[in-house]
Amino acid sequence: MLELVKKITAVFNTAEPQNGETRSVGPAEALRESYRQTSNLAEQINLHAEKAPYPHVAERLRQIAGEKRSNANRLREKILGLGGRLEEAPGDTKSAKNHWERMVRDLSDQKALENSLLERAALLVEQAPELAELLRDIVAAQRPHKETLLDLIARADPQAEQT
Repeated sequence: MLELVKKITAVFNTAEPQNGETRSVGPAEALRESYRQTSNLAEQINLHAEKAPYPHVAERLRQIAGEKRSNANRLREKILGLGGRLEEAPGDTKSAKNHWERMVRDLSDQKALENSLLERAALLVEQAPELAELLRDIVAAQRPHKETLLDLIARADPQAEQT
């Protein structure tokens, strides 16, 4: 187990430029960021479910949020299992003026989450294939969310001024 942690640390201790500076990102930080992003999107979608114009839409959004929370918990367990720690912080949820805009926001954030998870998986693939597979599994589990959000957007009226 200690060898695995060392390998993961080596993968993420590469310097990344940021405003002309370099910084080192550890595996625990990368997994925490994945957890944070997934949890925040779950909360955002849950809040949007509360504002959904129809009960069946609200139910579908709550289901998506629940599945995201489940995936966030998988990340949480892995972080804690590797000896990392989590500091629960309030999420950065985003909203919009109507249902259609909220769905577009959720879809955009879903795509960004998938890209982030896949990038992290690519960094881990050689040194920690089991963590890379976990991240890819989470992306695969969430792929139907993107399709559902696309469907909800197609059915939503972008001109509606619903709150």
